[in-house]
Amino acid sequence: MIKKRLLTNREIIMDGIMSTDMWEKQEVVRLLKGAPGTMYQEADDVNKTIMRDWVKSLLNKQEITIRFTKADGTERDMKCTLNWDLIPENPPMAVMSYSASIVGRVDGLVTESKKPRKESDPAVIKVFDLEAQAWRSFRMDRLKKITAELTFE
Repeated sequence: MIKKRLLTNREIIMDGIMSTDMWEKQEVVRLLKGAPGTMYQEADDVNKTIMRDWVKSLLNKQEITIRFTKADGTERDMKCTLNWDLIPENPPMAVMSYSASIVGRVDGLVTESKKPRKESDPAVIKVFDLEAQAWRSFRMDRLKKITAELTFE
């Protein structure tokens, strides 16, 4: 199945039309060439967990700047944190992973149905963007650079 998809994208890639919105196709080319990926992509499950925990521990302590590739293929620098001392008291709420819908009325009572939560992807980290003052997320496998200030006491 994957090979079929790779071959259908081959003409587009060969024509040199690789624009910034083709991150997935760039990844396909990288895999076909056997080129190494990021440390996270090349790591086994145990080391991926260690890397995610390390990034989350940095985020919980301070603000950091990360550079990552967005879904459209462009690179973005984001100043973010998970430290509640740096997050405003009433930040905009993150999008809920379930939605409530009115099913019907029974004797004047409104009944609601909630969709079950989707299982979260461990490669996705949700953070608070300090510049946009809103919740955002990034994928660990698209992470390019982390900039943090380390202090030794």
